Amino acid sequence: MEQIGDLLLEHLAPAGRARPFPLLFVHGMWGGSWYLRSYLDAAARDGWNAWAVNLRGHHGSRPVPDLGRVSVLDYVEDVRDCLRALGEAVVIGHSMGGLVAQKVAEGGGVKAAVVLTSAAPRGIVVLRWAVLSRMGRYLGPMLSGRAFGVTAAHARALLLNRIAPDRQAVLYSQFGPESGRAARELAFGLVPVDARRVRCPVLVVGAEHDVITPPAVQTTIARRYGAEYLEAAGHGHMLMLEDDWEPPFNKILVWLGRATHKEKA
Repeated sequence: MEQIGDLLLEHLAPAGRARPFPLLFVHGMWGGSWYLRSYLDAAARDGWNAWAVNLRGHHGSRPVPDLGRVSVLDYVEDVRDCLRALGEAVVIGHSMGGLVAQKVAEGGGVKAAVVLTSAAPRGIVVLRWAVLSRMGRYLGPMLSGRAFGVTAAHARALLLNRIAPDRQAVLYSQFGPESGRAARELAFGLVPVDARRVRCPVLVVGAEHDVITPPAVQTTIARRYGAEYLEAAGHGHMLMLEDDWEPPFNKILVWLGRATHKEKA
């Protein structure tokens, strides 16, 4: 574990000849750098100086007095603080981290952005029945700005649905609390991103069996940015923790190799 200011990050140096830009992973709700380690390792082996940030209030990083009141824009500032130290970088964001990556790219300093099973910016409806039918339990914390956790049953149905049952409990035990305010902003599409200001190449990755941010949402995000779209067949929302995670990520690495050698017109 390394630090940029009071942010805690996992870091792996590149194997062999280094790529010209660092790569920064950004996790999603209830998560942390821990669930991105498979990607972190594969990226380092592919020559990337690979980092995975723990956003404020997660796993001891940038402690906050009240996690429940942290906004998505606070998380955006965490990533911008990382880029101030790392320089221009590739940003790969998952779920909530995907929206954070979009917002960061809007401000520049990003060589290329990859958004994985991403939350959507304002103007794209993301809520589907699988989430709406379970949302009542969380409305209190979301509306009042309190930290909250996801239940084991909901995690199995929405996050871990493509992971073997014997692994689900182990993975669930590592999920932590999340900001009610940030969850409200995601659920109701309150975070705008000006697509005209996203000047870097963007790859949007959906997953066939994702029930939180399904492929229809991801293709709409891709159209918003004129981005390339890749769909991970057979995968769900947490594709980096699932069996056969390597083929989709290898395609992402190939895309990055191309994208970092050209600028978006």
